[in-house]
Amino acid sequence: MTPEARIEELSARLSLAQGSPSLLVVVAESDATLDEARGLLVGILQRAPMHMEDLGACDVDMGPARWVELTHERAADAYVLSAAPWGPFSGGAFAGLLNAEREFLRRLAGPVLLVVSRETERILRQKAPDFFTWAARTYELPAPAELVAMARKLGALPERAPGVPSEEPPLRFLHLSDLHLRPQRVKRYDQDRVLRGLVDFLAQDRARFPLDLIFVTGDLAHSGKPDEFALVVDLFEHLLEVTGVAPSHFFVVPGNHDVDRDVGRWLRRTLDKDEEAIAFFEDEHARRFHMQKLEAYRAALAPLLGQDRALGLGVGAHAVEVVTVRGVRIAVASFNSAFFAQGDDDHGKLWLGEPNVDRASDRITDEGARAAIALMHHPFEELHELERDIIEHRFERLFDLVLRGHMHQPKSRGIASQRGGFVELAAPSAYQGSPWPNGCLLGELRPRSGKVRITPYTYASGADPWVLDTKVFPDDAKDGYAHTFGVPEKKRTPSTLRRHLARATEEAVEAAPEAVQRQVAKELGIEAPSSRMSKAVAKKVARAAAAKVDDPALLANVVDERRMSTALSKTAADELEAEGSTRIPRSDPHFLEKALGRVAEFIHRKLRGKVAKDAAREEMLVQLIATALSHVVDGPVSVERSFPEATRPDIFIGNPNDVPAIRSIIEVHLLRRIGDALPKQFEQIERCLQSGEVAHGALVVVHTGEGDEEARIEHEKTAAGREVLVLHLFW
Repeated sequence: MTPEARIEELSARLSLAQGSPSLLVVVAESDATLDEARGLLVGILQRAPMHMEDLGACDVDMGPARWVELTHERAADAYVLSAAPWGPFSGGAFAGLLNAEREFLRRLAGPVLLVVSRETERILRQKAPDFFTWAARTYELPAPAELVAMARKLGALPERAPGVPSEEPPLRFLHLSDLHLRPQRVKRYDQDRVLRGLVDFLAQDRARFPLDLIFVTGDLAHSGKPDEFALVVDLFEHLLEVTGVAPSHFFVVPGNHDVDRDVGRWLRRTLDKDEEAIAFFEDEHARRFHMQKLEAYRAALAPLLGQDRALGLGVGAHAVEVVTVRGVRIAVASFNSAFFAQGDDDHGKLWLGEPNVDRASDRITDEGARAAIALMHHPFEELHELERDIIEHRFERLFDLVLRGHMHQPKSRGIASQRGGFVELAAPSAYQGSPWPNGCLLGELRPRSGKVRITPYTYASGADPWVLDTKVFPDDAKDGYAHTFGVPEKKRTPSTLRRHLARATEEAVEAAPEAVQRQVAKELGIEAPSSRMSKAVAKKVARAAAAKVDDPALLANVVDERRMSTALSKTAADELEAEGSTRIPRSDPHFLEKALGRVAEFIHRKLRGKVAKDAAREEMLVQLIATALSHVVDGPVSVERSFPEATRPDIFIGNPNDVPAIRSIIEVHLLRRIGDALPKQFEQIERCLQSGEVAHGALVVVHTGEGDEEARIEHEKTAAGREVLVLHLFW
């Protein structure tokens, strides 16, 4: 049957099924072409004529019960949705949901086309056979090129048809590593000869291969000394000039040769257990001495590339930078694998830090980047055995490309697993002496198509010293000795905070007056009907707003204080419960100080900077702090209302029948301007302590003015001489 005949038969069956609940399964080539196939299919079938409603891509936790709701919310002749579980484990869970909810299919408002990839169809047939008995028919979609041709013929082609590689311009990058620059005269002449040839090659090739990004994965210098980094800066200035790449699109990480070993001689050589790693990567003060080993590196590169740049020295969210290249958002995580590098015996002593990667993951997923790239100097094998496999598995879920160096040889591999996978590219040494192999990689990334094409180059003597390296991919002669890797599909899970804020935003928009909904729709570029907005349109606007929770203005204008407070408190509850830390016993005489310290650390790590300062309200902060405390101390925590008004605190820890020694009260105050007088809450705390009902009191001062200081706890005294803890938090 021709492709046209298949589509005609599908259209005819849909016409006959209008108004009746039925399911048709449509099979596309792969998950990579799924969105493309769904969009083109809707456009083609609309020409029937038939009112097709595109329900979009459904998550793996959205089964037939949710499909019923969607079809009844939107009036149409037929509906189309797609599903793309990210791997066999997720596919199995999705299959179980479809089997469990298959009875709901009889309640659909009309015929539904479920578009899945061939691999997903295989998993569903194997694990959800009962569900497939409800499908009226299964159709094989034509290839993407054939669908595009049909859509073009019918005038149904989108302005930019997805999935056609030639129509997705690549993002081009240069990957360098292991420069080992030294100022000695003989060595300098040789390295200049090699690297000057590289600069000339890039200048000549700029018209044919204009670069968007440059990545350098460590060992810029030889021994981490300032005079070596002066040569690095000179080279980088030339690279920026001849390539035209902006400094903000130039990314670097340090390697073991960028460490000043004289500075690090007496520092701790490695970490011995997971608890130490958590402390090291969660507390910036724990890293301050190890950071000094890389001070020459930072001091040289920051003025050139940007004082606020990560440069591979940031940790967690601060390791991630997001850039937009021709409308595509790219997240780059620059990891420092050289914190514990100190000698030739580094193997197995290095740490990347599980908390470091987890915090970076939260930032990347919340940014909604189309592609995620990790930079590090060392291979996974060099990491400590306690985290080696964990880090690699984390990368499989998160990153599309992993760029590294260290081994001085080009190496590439594609990892595909139930977690997702990545393409790992190890660049050769850009300079290790002219008698030895020197090289670089030029890459072309197509995020939407899920492909990256790598072309290796090497140094050779002669008038044009940098030439194509035919030894790296010898089997790809027909493709110009370049190799194209498929980037495994993955779905990155948003952070807990983003999920709760998105839910709060969606609920707020749905509950808002129509005038507010129209204003939100206008700001989001959604066309609202001139007549009264239906529930379906309002829900569409609400979901679009939920996807924009990174916009502080939207949050401030739409999400009310109650919903914001609930979102923050739920985040605290979920995150602290998941951490599973031992609760602090109230029998500990310092329990209140320890508890406040843990709460401050959590807010700094998870919430600071995520919600606009202007959105902070005292009642919201009281609820947040109370929720957090309830997950770190061993007793009940309440937003207290049972005390007499004259002595009523914001937060009470303990039971009414507890002895005073294990009961505490906390007051919360919002300070919006530097220089504001501290509140009179000391008097309130004094009255509570004087009553004899509690033994411990604390004041939490939340600063929302200028400044970005670390949280701190101070010991103050009331007018009567009673000690009160004062926690200063900076929102």
